[in-house]
Amino acid sequence: MPIHDLGYREWHERLASPWTRWVVIAKAGVRRAWQSTWLRRMMFFAWLPAIWFATGFLMWEQSRLSPDIREGFSVFVPDRPGVLDGLSERLSIEDESVARHSVWSWLLYTFLRYPQGGIMVLMVGIIAPPLISQDVRSRAFLLYFSRPLTRWQYALGKLATVWFYLVMISAAPALVLYTMGVLLSPSIHVVVDTWDLPLRILGASAVLMIPTASLALCMSSLTQESRYAGFAWFTIWIMGFFTYIVMTGIEINRLGMETDFAFEKWAPVSLYHMLGQVQGWIFDFASFDQVKYAAGILVVITVVSTVILFRRISAPLRA
Repeated sequence: MPIHDLGYREWHERLASPWTRWVVIAKAGVRRAWQSTWLRRMMFFAWLPAIWFATGFLMWEQSRLSPDIREGFSVFVPDRPGVLDGLSERLSIEDESVARHSVWSWLLYTFLRYPQGGIMVLMVGIIAPPLISQDVRSRAFLLYFSRPLTRWQYALGKLATVWFYLVMISAAPALVLYTMGVLLSPSIHVVVDTWDLPLRILGASAVLMIPTASLALCMSSLTQESRYAGFAWFTIWIMGFFTYIVMTGIEINRLGMETDFAFEKWAPVSLYHMLGQVQGWIFDFASFDQVKYAAGILVVITVVSTVILFRRISAPLRA
């Protein structure tokens, strides 16, 4: 091309729909995050707990035929006061459909809360911090917004990057577990007994995904150094978790016994336990009155984080 042949040129290609332009940003973010060796290893280990819980589905279905196996299933039903009240009584219900629904709900809830909840913290801590902070530091906003791209499209693309990986460690393996449970059942009638569980899986996964992604990207937008955003992310989760453990321990020692009140009272100091409470409500292991404060706090965190995120994205445009 001659050196004098410079300047603006007419665009002859077709523009993507405004409703799908965020997909381009999401794809780029997913590919970039996948370059991390630690993320690939974490994705592998995120699916390993599914093997253990698949064994739980198998043992339960077999325990309905053999009482001896039913006693061995108790390893999957630990005594956790304030978390799964009354589940042991449900196991003894003669109505097979009711008992199956309760056990399957418990297995899926436990899978999403404990192993996947911990992996979520680590995975988001790897993916989210550089997503916006690096754009701020490199002034990539000048490139992004020189194109027909709006703030919500940019933010949605970044959020979708985090959501994609969270779906791959929450909803995807949980739905695979549910499918395996159906296949291991003696009759296809089991679908009628548990038809609502896929919807509960999607709801519990959304509870895991939406507040965490919004908070992580909010932190990423507040700094030009991704390590600061990562440090703030892990600090919030670690400090909240240990504060909850210490304060509930003090409350239990003061009362002289474990009570639901002690667990519910201090759950708002820990994001991890608030997520678990709301997920427990979705799987029908808690009433809304027990989780309303946790649900309200998560909504506030999501809204405030999203507002800050949009303001930070708009800052370079105002300058």
